[in-house]
Amino acid sequence: MLSPLRLDRLLALVGLVANAVALPVLAAWIFSDGPLALATLVVGLAGMLPALVLGVIASLGLLGRRRWGRVVAIVALSLALAVSLGYGVVWLVLVPEARAWAGLALGLGWLLQVLALIYWCVPKRQPL
Repeated sequence: MLSPLRLDRLLALVGLVANAVALPVLAAWIFSDGPLALATLVVGLAGMLPALVLGVIASLGLLGRRRWGRVVAIVALSLALAVSLGYGVVWLVLVPEARAWAGLALGLGWLLQVLALIYWCVPKRQPL
């Protein structure tokens, strides 16, 4: 089993890579001509872009072993979860042809966000 410090660093590295990869994907998604184009533009720029930038900052802080990295990670995960829950439900209701894959992807994404949020919110035990 991984030590708590190694697990923190592993999750921070995974978060950094995921957020860095998600930034160009978000840009392509925002400017695509799909269903709900205006809503996608607004939600992407006003909600998901700040969450991804905060995620990159939090991951860098966590990798640098800064205490504020946990707080920024909690804020980033909370913002991403709040935005994706609202937008995801609207997407599932208004775009019927995408319900199967979107429902699966959104459910998996929400589960991972909640698990990561719980992990970073639980206080770490100090060694005796």
